[in-house]
Amino acid sequence: MSRNNFKFSLIAASVLAATSSHAALYKVVEVDPTASMSADGIYDAEVTEFYGSAIEKQSNRDFTAEPMGCFTENSACQDYRLVGDSRNGSEGHSYRQEVPFNYDSSFFYTDWNRNRDYCRSELGYQTCDPAWSDKMWFSFGVNQGGADDKCSSKRGKFGGLLRERDAFLTSQETGWNSCFGEDNYFSNALTFSEVTATSAPVSVANKLSVVPTSDYYKPAGVAAPDRNSENVVVNNLANDTKVLGNTSSGYYRTGAGNLATAYRHRGFVFDGTNTLMLPPLANDGLDTEIEITKQMGRTMVFDSFTYNNTDYYIGSAAVGPFDYGDSNKDWGGDLNTCVGNADPAALRQCQNFAFATKAAVWNENADVYQAANWTAGTSRNVDRKAMQGSARAAALASIDGVLKPILVGLNSFQDGSNVFMEATVFRPSTDPSVTIESGNFWTPVRISRSTIKDGDDFVYSNSVATDINENLILIGEAKRRGDKRENGAAPNRMFLAEVNPTDGSPEARYFDELNSNSGIFFRGVGGETGAINNFNEIVGAVDAEQSTEYFGKKRRQRGFIYPYNGSGTDANRLAVFQGQPWLLDDLTNDGQLGGNNQYRVIDAADINDDGVIAATALKCDGGYDTTSHNSYCGNGQKKEKLVAVKLIPIANEAERSIQTRGVEAPPVQRSGGSLGWMALIMLGFFGLRRNK
Repeated sequence: MSRNNFKFSLIAASVLAATSSHAALYKVVEVDPTASMSADGIYDAEVTEFYGSAIEKQSNRDFTAEPMGCFTENSACQDYRLVGDSRNGSEGHSYRQEVPFNYDSSFFYTDWNRNRDYCRSELGYQTCDPAWSDKMWFSFGVNQGGADDKCSSKRGKFGGLLRERDAFLTSQETGWNSCFGEDNYFSNALTFSEVTATSAPVSVANKLSVVPTSDYYKPAGVAAPDRNSENVVVNNLANDTKVLGNTSSGYYRTGAGNLATAYRHRGFVFDGTNTLMLPPLANDGLDTEIEITKQMGRTMVFDSFTYNNTDYYIGSAAVGPFDYGDSNKDWGGDLNTCVGNADPAALRQCQNFAFATKAAVWNENADVYQAANWTAGTSRNVDRKAMQGSARAAALASIDGVLKPILVGLNSFQDGSNVFMEATVFRPSTDPSVTIESGNFWTPVRISRSTIKDGDDFVYSNSVATDINENLILIGEAKRRGDKRENGAAPNRMFLAEVNPTDGSPEARYFDELNSNSGIFFRGVGGETGAINNFNEIVGAVDAEQSTEYFGKKRRQRGFIYPYNGSGTDANRLAVFQGQPWLLDDLTNDGQLGGNNQYRVIDAADINDDGVIAATALKCDGGYDTTSHNSYCGNGQKKEKLVAVKLIPIANEAERSIQTRGVEAPPVQRSGGSLGWMALIMLGFFGLRRNK
């Protein structure tokens, strides 16, 4: 340890101890599923990470009388349950996106080189080759950087797109699991939930026993997949008791010694005991095409609503195959052999078979209905691209005195031979004779200023609306094209829009514009929108530095809250945040070196009306050396870990305050270390293992 480094940290700590007022806006509660996951799931103390994904919404509070929620003076905050998911490595392509990077509707990104090309053209990082591409393809090995051979030291035990794509060959000489002397595919993502919701410093969580099924089709006729071979993520909570998410089928061990998966994504509803699987639409194409869609078609579920006394779930569902005649999609064989084959998953090349999708809705019996057609275009495949549609969130709006569900998400728009995935509002029918069960109950409407083209100019690569509240304010993101950089980056631009339930096109208003390119929303800022509650408090992840990404590295990100002043905003609640957006790290700073100071919040996924937030944080056991944003962990000698956390508002005004964290100049000399200040750099360098 450097003596100068030690003196710097000691002096900084002494100053903080003498001057801090020991207050913050939020208390941090860690939700820890380690014991359950290590006993019943896949867990590795060196690599496993935990993410906070959703928080219970229903409250026993009368918000008309107590609009301050958990900030209400002298009130106890209700204990809300957090649910989340784990990662043991990189997921490669996201478990929450219908197509790779929300962009590749041609499903062209089949190998390391093509994924690297996406990074180069759309992100522009100097680290695309090899760091970014290795992380996505090989996952995280203990010793990265070896030669690219079958048993390269780059390859980790968990995760990575190559491991998933080659799982079929796992027991054969060509399968790279043999590098570890194993013939299994181990889950990369599993789900968990708090056992009993609590505000204690650490809350215990258990692994959820989500059991994916393939009742319509079982590869090779095998009864069940290998245990803990599925990948499961949580997207939301329905009625605060049922967990909504996406799961793969797991891997079925065939008589030929292969591991076969029936589907990569299938939406599920889990009630704590039983798993309800949500089937595809399978309503477009030849009989043989419809059959493989029933067998292997992908679905996703993101939200729920109650309408006419029936619970419904919304998301996306496969309607028919992608262009399987396009040889650019082939992986391990000719995709043409998949269609018309009675057992397609028993073939290696069919393991990565993909589909066109539409926005879909399921009732509580898992009956599926088409929510809407694509915004423009009727053919499911256009110039080798598969059309897509997805409903990501729902809200009820009064239309002619009747509450009807409005949906938001994304939908494909055909423009000649181009297919654009664009942020979309799905408006419900005003015709009383049209029902959800009759299909196409919603009409898609593009969100202006988030469309891919502005006149004849291509501005964005894709866009999506991620959430909407009862004030009909939606949030979303539009990915700048790689050649349309601003301030040295081509990031996701975060926006909001106000929706008229019956008329007009909503207009995207970008966070940087709304805040005059200042504060945490500087010009060219990027991020991801997590959720918006009914008090217009928006959470997500935002760039925490302005470094140039083009020919540089990915900017590190931190969790944020943005209290938007619009219809439905409570003035007193807005005043708690001084009427402005904040990094959540500033709002958890109580000036002390333990407790909250053990955490740096990197992402916020969800928020309820009481103001409780589901988030993910870096943790330094015992506390960071100082309260600064870029403090070391154990003078750079201790290793941090990623954990799921709840942020609980501090009720009494006299006990809370905002203390912005400082930024220290790093010492000139430093020895050893694993993360700490370097973690801020490396997390930006590699990106997170979980993709939203």
